[in-house]
Amino acid sequence: MYNVMIVDDEPVIKKGLQCFIDWSLLQCEVVCEASNGMEAIDQLNDHAIDIIVTDIRMPGMDGLALSDYVQRNYPQIKIIILTAFADFSYAQAAIQYEVTDFVVKTNPTEQIPRAIEKATKQLEKEREQKQKVKQLESKIHDHLSEISEKFLKEAVDGLISDEAGLINRSSELGLQLENYFAVYLEIQEMFSPQAYSGVPGNEHHRFLASIRQFLALAFAGRPLYLLNMDKGALLAIISMDTGNAAVSTQALLTSCHEILAMAEHFRQYHVNIGISLQHRNVLTLHRACQEAREALRGSFYNDNYVAVFMPHHTSQTLTPGNVPYHAAEQIAEYLQNGQSDQAILRLEELLESYRNTTEPIENVKVACLLISSYCFRLLSASQPFAAETEVNQSAVYKQIQESKSIQLLTDILVRLIHSSSSALALNDKQPNYIVIECQKYIKEHYNQNLNLQIIADHIHINSSYLSRLYKKVTGESIIDVINKYRIEMAKRLLRNPSSKVFEVAEAVGIETPAYFTHVFSKYTGMSPKEYKLNYSQLN
Repeated sequence: MYNVMIVDDEPVIKKGLQCFIDWSLLQCEVVCEASNGMEAIDQLNDHAIDIIVTDIRMPGMDGLALSDYVQRNYPQIKIIILTAFADFSYAQAAIQYEVTDFVVKTNPTEQIPRAIEKATKQLEKEREQKQKVKQLESKIHDHLSEISEKFLKEAVDGLISDEAGLINRSSELGLQLENYFAVYLEIQEMFSPQAYSGVPGNEHHRFLASIRQFLALAFAGRPLYLLNMDKGALLAIISMDTGNAAVSTQALLTSCHEILAMAEHFRQYHVNIGISLQHRNVLTLHRACQEAREALRGSFYNDNYVAVFMPHHTSQTLTPGNVPYHAAEQIAEYLQNGQSDQAILRLEELLESYRNTTEPIENVKVACLLISSYCFRLLSASQPFAAETEVNQSAVYKQIQESKSIQLLTDILVRLIHSSSSALALNDKQPNYIVIECQKYIKEHYNQNLNLQIIADHIHINSSYLSRLYKKVTGESIIDVINKYRIEMAKRLLRNPSSKVFEVAEAVGIETPAYFTHVFSKYTGMSPKEYKLNYSQLN
């Protein structure tokens, strides 16, 4: 079906065109209307339009001005000009805006269907051409990907060592390797015979494919290269937007902990992840991979583990007691057991050891980021809908990155441990296992068809009881929570200047733009358009 917009300042004409033309027979649907060109432009922000049928003479912006705007900004849309006058000068003007047809209103019910058929044939032909181009581009991309992967594996393995060869070849292949990290993921399947034969099974391959897809989504828009390594391992080479190593490391740690959460959910895999230092160009790719592998040394004692490479000049002074990932795990364990004093004592011991050995500042900050990420991961697991946690998480990471002394870092993490302990203690007092399962399901399926009965069926509980229990524990209805979470996700998407309201509505599980606007206004006090405008003015 093709989406049609009718633009005319006469209501009777708009009504007539909608009622007396069999749009379904033309494989079309009239999805919106407007009274002039300016209203039509507003509708283009809310609807994906294929064909515009517009009057030529209207107050404000007329049909020709609208055609000019559409041709410059939405060249894929077909325009049919509708007029009561067989005016050749108008027809000439319409041609320059690549208008599909020029229809006189004498008998529109006969002429417009022919014009619509002409427009739909053009759209179908263009779609076929685009599909052919996409298929050709896909073949070219697949071929280049194979060549690029072969080159990267040879560079990672140290088989290409001359600088000129590395630089020239990476340039020829269009590889973007600036401010990148190597992330090495070892995935061990626990219980299948293949896990012991060294041959990955089908489930292992599917899980590996899920991780590849997750990384592609998590780092969409950034240069990302994924290489399958020996024994089912995966190497990700990720170029970050910023040269600030601490900021980039924090982003990587967050994504890696989400991968670990996936592994824990499946309960079939151990995943260990090593992250290299930041590297500037392809010449150090081999070293970056070695650093990522080196960071995995501690995984011998840990399952579902992530670590950042620490430079070797500290290795003689570090002991298992002051390695940051050991401290982070111990602090998280203390918090789970309600022992906040022990957690703070462990933190102070770690930072005091860094003070005594004058550990490099960036290494100390990375350790603090790792500890804080463990705390937030613990909070997220027990309170997946705590909106304040997300805001605080960004603030804490920023404070760590900007800290000028180790004492400031100590104060930041002590406050975080206290607040985490309080939140966990409050959470433990509530009969909220069912509530947590409910919230988790909403978080994972908010962009799909979702209601009380679907959630109740998933948890295997009576829907009436679930509704009463959720209201009693949280003070909110499940519908309110679904809508609030959808609107929070929508706000993030609307901050992108290129986002369209109807696309955002669909992305958060609300198919009707008008209803999305109603819900958004109810929970924010402004329409989606007003929110976009306010956000753009503040930034």
